[in-house]
Amino acid sequence: AGSISRLHVANHGAHSWYTQTEGKRLFFLFSPREGANLCEDSGTTCDHPEGYAALVSPVDIFYPNAKRHAQFAMAKAQFVVLSPGETLVIPSGWWRYSVALEASVTLHHPFWSLENRSRISEEFREAFVDEKMPPDLLEMAARNVAQIHEQVLQDDDDDSDLDG
Repeated sequence: AGSISRLHVANHGAHSWYTQTEGKRLFFLFSPREGANLCEDSGTTCDHPEGYAALVSPVDIFYPNAKRHAQFAMAKAQFVVLSPGETLVIPSGWWRYSVALEASVTLHHPFWSLENRSRISEEFREAFVDEKMPPDLLEMAARNVAQIHEQVLQDDDDDSDLDG
């Protein structure tokens, strides 16, 4: 109870789902248009499996600093409390902040769709930590990721040709 997530946007343009299996968790959601009101910052390191968050906010939404984050007063949030068995899907680009209201277990996973699939190659790149991989494996992984990225871009071009 009381554990929080930092106010942030999912990395690499991912959509996200959260499923509550035990306890309750409160989510505050902000539209992508609210970035300026949330004092957005980019490229901050954090304690997270990826090691950084692409878009974060220094605002503590429960105790905002009126002098440093005056524009936060204009931000409009939506909120939801997830109970066991409920799932929340958050679209790409939406800001989220959550707090466990009681001892709880929340499953979370980022995902990509046709709308945001060109960003998945960034996620693959992040999965390969250079200093931990043998040089030959790193080189092969880099080639494969580049090929995936090129194929996704080509597929996007082909799709736009069909639309036009």
